[in-house]
Amino acid sequence: MKKYSIVIITALIILLVFAGCTKSTTPTDNKDTTPKYGNMYRIGSIGEPTTFSPVFATDARSSFIINLLFDSLLDTDENLEIKAQIAKTWDISEDGLELTFYLRDDVYFHDGEKLNADDVEFTYNVVLHDDYAGVRKEDLKFVDSVEAVDDHTFKIYMTKPDAALMFSVASSSFGIMPKHIFEDTAIAEIKEHENSWDPIGTGPYKFKEYTSGQRIVLEANEDYYDGAPQIKTILEKVYQDSQVMLAAFENGDLDYFGSIPKDDVDRVQETLKDEMQFKRTPALQYNYIGLKQTHPIFKNKTVRHAMMHALDRKIIIDTIFRGYGTMINSAGVPFQWSYSPKAKLYDGGSAEAIRLLEQAGWSTVGDDGIRVNESGERFSFTLVTGSGNEERSNMLAMIKQQWKEVGIEMEVEEMETSVLFEKYLDAFNFDAYFWGWNLGLDPDCSSMFHSSSGRDKDGNPAGFNDVEIYNEELDSLLDQGRSIYDIEERKVIYHQVQELLNEELPYIFLYTTDSVQAMHKRINNDVWSPLGPMWIHKWSIEE
Repeated sequence: MKKYSIVIITALIILLVFAGCTKSTTPTDNKDTTPKYGNMYRIGSIGEPTTFSPVFATDARSSFIINLLFDSLLDTDENLEIKAQIAKTWDISEDGLELTFYLRDDVYFHDGEKLNADDVEFTYNVVLHDDYAGVRKEDLKFVDSVEAVDDHTFKIYMTKPDAALMFSVASSSFGIMPKHIFEDTAIAEIKEHENSWDPIGTGPYKFKEYTSGQRIVLEANEDYYDGAPQIKTILEKVYQDSQVMLAAFENGDLDYFGSIPKDDVDRVQETLKDEMQFKRTPALQYNYIGLKQTHPIFKNKTVRHAMMHALDRKIIIDTIFRGYGTMINSAGVPFQWSYSPKAKLYDGGSAEAIRLLEQAGWSTVGDDGIRVNESGERFSFTLVTGSGNEERSNMLAMIKQQWKEVGIEMEVEEMETSVLFEKYLDAFNFDAYFWGWNLGLDPDCSSMFHSSSGRDKDGNPAGFNDVEIYNEELDSLLDQGRSIYDIEERKVIYHQVQELLNEELPYIFLYTTDSVQAMHKRINNDVWSPLGPMWIHKWSIEE
């Protein structure tokens, strides 16, 4: 999926919690090599990772594992504030154009090679390179160049101040890669390099096994500079869907579940009250339907307004999520300082939706109940999304029915997550799609909505603006918001951003949900942010 620094915390939530040295789709034999139960933390996931290369990951599933294998220059603490990691200290020049990071001298890669500033420079230059085809280039939008000054000093030179950059630096997306392994590899070939599937980082855990469709196994890095992890093995089991994974959790096969389906919360809490601790946490994320802005139907803003009015999002939240959610009307969540209270609610209902559809030229209703325009084209489109999530399927069925009542036909195609991203989202190839954003602590959303995050000059995807909204006013506001460090000034700008997105509707903004998370009581010293558990390497297990 899509993320900044806090993604690794929220990944534990969004994935519903989450094995092999190859990317093969089947194990090499049928022998069960799963590690035996003991000093092991067991989690579950739905679907497959797309890569173990930090700068190429686009989904929370991959990023969760990457965060355990790789460290970045900076990190975020339990209060969601920037803290040191590989960089022990850092300076920002008065004009905001030079960032200097002073590195620890006791950081080693898992193969024994010592990390130095050359590795940091290499990692950032991968993203800055013309041949880099990943989505992280937008994060370094205002970076002119980087330099390894000496073994333990790294500098970033900016073309203009960028308040959002620090949180990118603190994300798993900029986990430091080993130059000595990749320096002779063409940039375009790094994602599929054998060591991108048998990764070597500097993080608290080492990669041991990935067996597609079954498991990922990590083992403790006993030489980790921040202390050897007390939990010696992390086992991530792969499941077909959330209900199969929930059954495994209730059967005692997992130690953590990141988001218990709302219909199951009361039952699971009662059944497992002696074994589990439960916490309700807000989500720094929202869910939406992305509409391709160049699509013949969706390029009309009046149509997009009609689609919003036609939805009863409160009924969806109350029915599917049992009230564990809040409607959102723009690109953020209500408890963020950047979220504008002036965003329109779009609560006109079916009557207003029909009025707008007729105004937009969809005034005729066919015998099948679906609207047609003057050219005889039906108001019909296909939405793609991931498979294996019952709540999502039920929610989309409700949206499909609500839109059908005003003459809009939506066909839903569900597929495995890696296929969804590789074939559709990362390729910008869809009519519409449903997904969710895991948000960063900084409100910048340039990677989603800035024109530079759409297609590059060669027509290739350059960021996460897969809906392809190209709006000069929005671009200008986003650029201003990134260049100012004063939070009060930024608040004014980001309220304007929110209100403009609320008007343009590149997305059908839907809701954010709370999560009920469960952690086995045998886990001790677990660290929680307001959003969920973090820093697994500091936990312990009661045998």
